[in-house]
Amino acid sequence: MSVYEFELIFSLAEPFGDPDDIVNALFEAGCGDAIAGVGKRDRIALSFSRDAANAGSAMASASREVRNALAGAELIEAKPDLVNLSDMAEILGYTRQNMQKHAANAAPSFPAPVHVGAPDVWHLYDVLLWLRDEKGVAVEEGLIETSLAAAEVNARAQSERLAIQQRRVAV
Repeated sequence: MSVYEFELIFSLAEPFGDPDDIVNALFEAGCGDAIAGVGKRDRIALSFSRDAANAGSAMASASREVRNALAGAELIEAKPDLVNLSDMAEILGYTRQNMQKHAANAAPSFPAPVHVGAPDVWHLYDVLLWLRDEKGVAVEEGLIETSLAAAEVNARAQSERLAIQQRRVAV
């Protein structure tokens, strides 16, 4: 068993009243290993530090517990997954300029962004694997596993949302 650190962000079916009620319900459902952020009344972000056999099972059990505690909660995003250069630098303990140099000087071998814009966005696991395999940087394997699991969770959630929209369009 290993400890996995990740964040899950949920939309709530209805705005909540007292944040303490939400936190208590989450604790009772098994989310005592999470720190809750309730900045928006219709959203909740939970930072987990969960002991599990693998990152995927840690995220799955956490998501299930949140849904049991908060009726109608819908997963919006699992992190760490989509990152810009500043996010990468923070996660890796680099400067943004250092990450910019990696991205600019390593083309075309540097991973392609999944979104080109202001800013460009990458899957974290792509960059971590590139740093490990191409640059020989010691990267924490648990972080690679966690970022890949988050990407899988996000892809599944997006696929479910798209299926719902396709049904709505077909009606």
